[in-house]
Amino acid sequence: MALLRVSIKNDRGEMRRVNSALADFLGEAGFSPRHINRVRLVVEELVVNIITHAFAEGSPHTIALTLRSDPRHVMVETEDDGKPFDPRGAAPPPLGRPIEEQGNGGYGIYIVKRMTQSLDYERVDGKNRTRAVVADETQEAP
Repeated sequence: MALLRVSIKNDRGEMRRVNSALADFLGEAGFSPRHINRVRLVVEELVVNIITHAFAEGSPHTIALTLRSDPRHVMVETEDDGKPFDPRGAAPPPLGRPIEEQGNGGYGIYIVKRMTQSLDYERVDGKNRTRAVVADETQEAP
């Protein structure tokens, strides 16, 4: 099992560095570009959600991002000391309504739920820990 750990500031500009490290890590592990993009989207939605909603504005914080891979899966884990938030309980966005009535909220977590095989959350020692597993759908089952 391969492992990547990245520590980032609560700043959206950090996503460039995260995406680069993620692409290198998963590319070296042999994942397809399609799967790398799926994992990138899940990571981006989770991390940007933390940056946007978990902290008081202007306060510096660190987000720990860990990826573990085996030949068919990538486990994504985020850990932060922000406000408690369990993404599993997030309401779905208002799909099926005219775009002007839908608003902006809820789509990121909806995407994460749709693109992952599992999504888990726990609050431990004042920290949020979210784990998502992204299966590589481009590989045949053994």
